[in-house]
Amino acid sequence: MTMNHACVILLVLAVLLGSGRYLLASSRSEASRRPKLWRVSAILILQIVSAFCLYFTLFPLPTFTSAERLVILTANADTTNAKISGRVMALPEARPSANSEPVPDLATTLRRYPGVDHLQIIGDGLSLRDRDAAHGLTIEFDPSPLPRGLVELSLPEKISGGARWSFQGRINQIDKARVELLDPGNAIVASTQIDADGNFILADTARSAGLAMYQLRILDDRKKILDTIKLPLNIVQEKPLRVLSMSGGPNPELKYLRRWALDTGVELQSQVNLSVGVQMNNAAISLTANSLKDTDLLILDERAWATMNRGSKQSVIDALSNGMGVLLRITGPVSANDRGELKALGFTVNDANIVQGIHLDSDGDKKSRPTLTRRPLQVTSRDGVTLLRDDANNPLAIWRAEGRGRIGLIWLTDTYKLVLNGDSSGHGQIWHDAISTLARTRNEKAVYLRDRNAGINERMVLCNLATKTYVQEPKAGISYLAIDTATGSKKCAAFWPRYYGWHVLVSDTQELPFYVRDADETPGIKANAKREATLLLAAKHSTGKNTSRIPVPGSPWPWFFGWLLFTAFLWLLERSKLGTQ
Repeated sequence: MTMNHACVILLVLAVLLGSGRYLLASSRSEASRRPKLWRVSAILILQIVSAFCLYFTLFPLPTFTSAERLVILTANADTTNAKISGRVMALPEARPSANSEPVPDLATTLRRYPGVDHLQIIGDGLSLRDRDAAHGLTIEFDPSPLPRGLVELSLPEKISGGARWSFQGRINQIDKARVELLDPGNAIVASTQIDADGNFILADTARSAGLAMYQLRILDDRKKILDTIKLPLNIVQEKPLRVLSMSGGPNPELKYLRRWALDTGVELQSQVNLSVGVQMNNAAISLTANSLKDTDLLILDERAWATMNRGSKQSVIDALSNGMGVLLRITGPVSANDRGELKALGFTVNDANIVQGIHLDSDGDKKSRPTLTRRPLQVTSRDGVTLLRDDANNPLAIWRAEGRGRIGLIWLTDTYKLVLNGDSSGHGQIWHDAISTLARTRNEKAVYLRDRNAGINERMVLCNLATKTYVQEPKAGISYLAIDTATGSKKCAAFWPRYYGWHVLVSDTQELPFYVRDADETPGIKANAKREATLLLAAKHSTGKNTSRIPVPGSPWPWFFGWLLFTAFLWLLERSKLGTQ
């Protein structure tokens, strides 16, 4: 029920109560003192008219006015080259101008001038404070040039210890710039040249868990350092994945897979079939529903799959449907029976007349890349997703969802050659991508941060929060968060940091470290964020000029004076003896 409906109900009840009370009192009066019919009718009508005027005093009828155009000046607005047409308003971050009217924010401006439906925005763009007020309006945006330096940066929220991680960014107005990635010890671990559009990608391998401060260094074509940007990273040691490996015989691929699992903290249990009835394993393994419910990923080769009985295969399929991941390594010929079973699982496997020696994409010298071997197969799936490709964009691994789990096939047989060639990080990245993609999904609803480049006194939004959640600030202060009920199940809250540096969000048993930049850090990233957000607002609406008449709130004063007049007549009539017998 809205406020309008509530007022209508109250006014109707008041009129009915007053009219009923007056009619009842009139009927009980002596015959010689009863009011005449015109007096009764006048009082009843005046009550209705008075209530009518009171309602429209509270909620006046809208009037129509011609649409108006406003010019909004934001930070770094250049009015000399812009074609200005309309009343000029200057937001607080804009430079004051003799021809502009200073306003505290856009919402206040629109309340002052309710007939506005077209905005011309000049400068860097609207800040977070003013974007909600601009929704529904036609926007024309004249952006100012972006500053020189870093204008885009995309960092991962968290990194698993031992995993390969990468980030990307964009440099503006620096031709032939070179970027370098420095680790916490100030050692250069990666470097590259920006492309023609200023974009770049850098990567490194995460080390031990903890908070790490990397740096991005920007150099010009003369190797002069132009800027250094902090790169705060949260390296976590996640709960170890439980992986079960079964193979039809020993091979070097399993040897290096076990070594990688040991280095990265993956709990790998393996079983190798030496011959019929003879097995080599860490512990007795049985494929049952109880044993597989605690397994995150099952790795099989085609020989282990072929030697499994029907009950074990059904246990694997049931566990797959319940969330466990399965990776089938095809290292040899696949029988017709196995192809039929794979087709039932969503994969079509056919022989193909293709070259078996391939190379993977690499940032280094192509001549030094080892030649890897793939099985001559063509694997397709109607809803499959490619997991790994060679340098010719041919698929080498594919996966699809089955129930609540994921199953994948890989027919690249000798990734261990990457380790022998000195590319252990490339070998680890292949298996990290495969295992993290297919492994059982953890059901934890982790807290997360929407705005990763926010600074001091800028709003940050944190979600998946518990009822009692607080932020531990760098100077030992604590700020409790109030969850916004409008966010529903996301349970989000806003936070305005007061200090720069590492903060910790504490929610139930979860903790999320995040970094807040100083007010003068990364001006290019902040300017580009304003520009992109304002361009997005402008793209949602037509930029054509709208001259139609639009409704605006009307004035309540005529209705108020009408209510006062009719109420005064009603008061005088009720207290006079005019119209009585």
